[in-house]
This record gives sequence, C-alpha cells and structure tokens, in this order.
Amino acid sequence: MATVDRSSPLPAYFQVAEDLRRRLAGGEWRTGERIAPEIALARDYAVSRVTVRQALAQLAKDDLLERKRGSGTYVRPQPLPIVYDLNLTLGAYAARLRDLGFSNRAEIIESGTLESPPAGLAATLALSAGRTVTYLVRRVIINEQPAAIYRSWFDAAMVPGIERSPGIQGSLSNVLAEDYGLVPVRSELSLEVVRSTTDEARLLDSGSDVPLLVVTSTSHLRDGRPLERAQMSWLGDRVRFHVTSEAPGRR
Repeated sequence: MATVDRSSPLPAYFQVAEDLRRRLAGGEWRTGERIAPEIALARDYAVSRVTVRQALAQLAKDDLLERKRGSGTYVRPQPLPIVYDLNLTLGAYAARLRDLGFSNRAEIIESGTLESPPAGLAATLALSAGRTVTYLVRRVIINEQPAAIYRSWFDAAMVPGIERSPGIQGSLSNVLAEDYGLVPVRSELSLEVVRSTTDEARLLDSGSDVPLLVVTSTSHLRDGRPLERAQMSWLGDRVRFHVTSEAPGRR
C-alpha cells in the first residue's frame, strides 16, 4: 500500500483512488467482496474520511466499486469484453457467441412503418416514390446484460409483416433467409464513436453520456438491391471490434 505524498501536486483523494485501483487490479479483493471500511482506509492512508469518501466515489464513478447504503463498498463485477467480428453477419456472430458459452437474445423495443421516409434513407434503400419503410428497434442482451441497440430499416414491400415474426427476437438473418428468401452477399460498414442519448442510456442500463461504438451498415442482395440499412450502437466498455483484411491479389 502506497502512502499519500503531501508534497505532490496531485490531490490526496486522487492518490488514494489510484492506489486502491492498483490494489483492485492486483486482486486484493474479489468481485462482489466488501472492501475495507472508510475508517480503516482513512487510518491506513493517514487521511480524513472525507478524502477516502472522495476516492471511493471516483472509483464508483469508474464502475470499479459499488456503494451500498448501510452496508459498505463492494467490488463491482466487470463485464467480459465482447469481441464483435465485423466479417460476420449478426446471425453468424450470435452463433459464435453461443459456441463460446455466451447467452444472447434480442428484445423488440419498437417497430413500425415510415410512410414518408427521410430522403437520405430512401436513397440508401433505392426506394421509388411512394414506397414505405419498415423499421425495427431491438435491444441486444448478452449474458443477461444489455450490450447494444440494433436499429433496422427495410423496404416494406420486401419484408411484409416482419415486425410480427417471433423469430426477430432471435436471429433476424434467419428470418430474412427462411421467411423471405433474402440473403445478403455484400455489406458496407462505417464505424464512429458517439455519446449516448438519455433514451439509449436507459435502454442499455448505463450511465448517461457514455461512449457508444456505432456500426452503420447497408447490406445488398446478389442482384445489387439494398436489403437492410442497420445501425448497431454498442456500449463502449463491453465490446471490441475485429476485422480481417487481405492484401490485393491474395484472395
């Protein structure tokens, strides 16, 4: 355990928080275990309980600790980072997760029809005048923790009634293939980092204004027609992305 350096320009609470962070990383306390009480930590670091309380509040803000009123401070379980393979369809990725022992499912949050879709969306889906769009909003649950919000838009004429299909709570790819005979062969992807909205934070059971990794894609059928415009907003602390590329001429 480090001592607080009174000559340091760093605040005492910050020094205590950093040392506690080191002790947590070293496994001094197990996940779910209650750490030493404030009065003991104040004595160990030779600081006031107010300073200790500030340090614990910082670590709670960083999701390392959980304060329970009247009980104490506990080591917060850390979610296992999910590696999302951008080379896979979501259906294939879900199957891989199951093979790795993860549970996963999708919950329908909202669905409906856009009678007058925005011009940009209509152009992306190559819609002629008067065509409508069916949209789905689903929440992806992995290991019983919200991990992503998945928004989809389709030419309504290509997928009539898809919003009523029970299969979309599992694999949307399977529903498209088995119920509509639609199998994408190409997808264009872009990736950006944004801050969550209040509604997104609520759906993902996260703090407000947290970073989201957003994958926006457009999938195409073999004949070149656009099939789906999709946007997946992943919690930044629960996912890492993986992609494989090949040098030209090495296929």
